[in-house]
Amino acid sequence: MRHTATIGGVTLDYTAQWEQLVLAENDGTPNAVISATSYQVVTGEPRPVMFLFNGGPGASSSPLHMSAFGPKRFVGDPVSGQRTIIPNEFCLLDRVDLVFIDPVGTGFSRELREGGATPYMSIHGDSAAVEQFIRHWLAEHKRSDSPVYLVGESFGGFRLATLCARIADLGVAGLVFVSPMLDASASWPSPGNDLPHVFQLPAIAVAAWQHKCASAHAHDAVTVFDETQRFAETDYLRALHLGSALPAADRAAVADFLAELTGLPQETVIADDLRIDSEKFLRTLLADRDELVGRLDTRVTGPMPPPATDDRPPAADDPALGIGRSNVILSDQIADYLRAEAGAGVDGTYVSLSLDIHFAFDWRNDHPRPEFYTNPTPNVAELIRARPKSRVLLLGGYFDLSTPLAASVFALRHSGLPPSSLDICALAAGHSLDDDDTLRTAGAAIRAVIDATLEGQP
Repeated sequence: MRHTATIGGVTLDYTAQWEQLVLAENDGTPNAVISATSYQVVTGEPRPVMFLFNGGPGASSSPLHMSAFGPKRFVGDPVSGQRTIIPNEFCLLDRVDLVFIDPVGTGFSRELREGGATPYMSIHGDSAAVEQFIRHWLAEHKRSDSPVYLVGESFGGFRLATLCARIADLGVAGLVFVSPMLDASASWPSPGNDLPHVFQLPAIAVAAWQHKCASAHAHDAVTVFDETQRFAETDYLRALHLGSALPAADRAAVADFLAELTGLPQETVIADDLRIDSEKFLRTLLADRDELVGRLDTRVTGPMPPPATDDRPPAADDPALGIGRSNVILSDQIADYLRAEAGAGVDGTYVSLSLDIHFAFDWRNDHPRPEFYTNPTPNVAELIRARPKSRVLLLGGYFDLSTPLAASVFALRHSGLPPSSLDICALAAGHSLDDDDTLRTAGAAIRAVIDATLEGQP
């Protein structure tokens, strides 16, 4: 279906098309469909193409599609549902054609038989399905020679890093990681592993500063983040590393400073052995107001919910997630948009997010101890070595405690990736790119990568 968009003062004619691909067993038995919405500028010139997907697992592409870089954008309150769709001045169609992919179980991507989605609910099954769709789309649209850019947000960043092991032949020119979950050992606290505490501390300090619960008198989140990160990577890291050998006077001094940074009582910090549990922090920071601080965006608060049930983790209560007591977010508005704008010929509603998929996901991989270490970032370095003119961009927010910026930086800097290939753009944002200032800055950073990698190409 044909439309027009005005971006940067230039009017572009483009087509919108919803497409699906049947995923099947080796014997041809259909399992499920994976689908996407593509936007292609009408021109006789060859253009690069960008594939975008979100995370979860269990998230559709709607945050990147309908709140960030698609030709139309939601404005309004997502919690109340009072949203309208407007032309998006931050759309990237002026540089690349766009393909927003909805993995199996999200969007309109459905299983075709009972249990048909199961093969794609794992690290490698998920990435293989997305890879199959990308290759199919490039072949169907005769774009196999096009420069390719890939954008992965949240778990989508993990999917993207996993994909990097198999896509060097696709003409990859750039990779964009948006608030990515990458190195699980740096993201998920576990006994004896102090890295997550180190990387979460700057985001925790920014949250305490934001809600005026810390003693820091900095004027902006950048200063709080940077100063806390210096402490986290030096004195704090040393203190945690020493463990029970840390002298009592040093323990007390570190606890005092942590209390100042986080707004938590010193006795709480000492009782927790200097290791601040992020969920406990979010639930206690504003407990006197009976409010819960958001994990995806620590600027957001909501009423303190009742205790989580055994089958639903506390993080599902995140007021920045806006899912309420349900496990699924459905959107008739997106469904209607895709039928009207992109010719989606399917019934039913659009699955924006499903925590049920997240809970059922199989995180095992090919490592001999898969439950111990999950980190696909060396794939990124391997791809860049194969395609040295390609670039990697990391976008992350100071107010994101779901996938802390410091953890993402650590993962990419320890992947073997050449420093000259990596650009880092820190944002005054939460987990998602959804406000004007954030989109303007992020869009400029992405365009800079595209322009740099296309320079000199015919």
